[in-house]
Amino acid sequence: MLPFHLCVERAQITESSCGISVSVMTKQPKTTFFVRARSIAFYGLSGVCAVPFLPLLPGLVLPAGAVFFVTDVYLRLQLFLLRVVCGIDYEVLGRENLPEGPCLIASQHESAWETLYFQVLLGRPVMFAKKEVFGYPIFGFLSRKLGHIPVDRAGSVDAVREGFRTGREAVQNGRKLLIFPTGTRRQGAEQGNAVQSGVGVLYQLIGQPVVPVMVNSGACWPASSLMKFPGKITVRILPQIPAGLDRREFLERVSDELNPND
Repeated sequence: MLPFHLCVERAQITESSCGISVSVMTKQPKTTFFVRARSIAFYGLSGVCAVPFLPLLPGLVLPAGAVFFVTDVYLRLQLFLLRVVCGIDYEVLGRENLPEGPCLIASQHESAWETLYFQVLLGRPVMFAKKEVFGYPIFGFLSRKLGHIPVDRAGSVDAVREGFRTGREAVQNGRKLLIFPTGTRRQGAEQGNAVQSGVGVLYQLIGQPVVPVMVNSGACWPASSLMKFPGKITVRILPQIPAGLDRREFLERVSDELNPND
């Protein structure tokens, strides 16, 4: 069985018409001996750190609060390992723009880094994942307990509607909902693909403000590689887009925010 962190990383490659995420090839930095060695060390130490938590999870009926706590501790351990082993640090700017209560978070998507660590950095948002993930050992258990939403990869209209309804229920229950509006993992200048129209439907259905988020994780954690490259990942939380806008106006606003160089 793969270590927990590898199961998580590989499980984040999703594909659906509601625009969540699919893997794409991006230009990678040069893989040196030291990058390779540090990456291997990160995976090995992440696996070791996961061992004490594994007996707590499968087959047990744990309260959601306990699962959130265990997941938060493990992900923060990984962030520490990324910094001391791989030389990858991070900063979060604009925290004042993220409300305490429910909202829709619309983020750029460059790598699996944000699908993992936004869990602890942006207030435990609910995320979409392909339904097969919920059958995986350990990760499926965690996904259900954390409230993440299964999506049918066939992308039928009914499946998308059901996912949107579940997302609305999560927001009504006080959770934040994280989406990747451009629907692909792209790095830097490769951003710029259009915001998917289904995001506008979700925006109107939920009726909450939208918080755009910029992230440049792809240079350190490329979507198409297991290597980890040193650097600093910056997460920029931008001012809110208010609820109640016309769908077309909203799509233009969120596209402008996430593609500022267009």
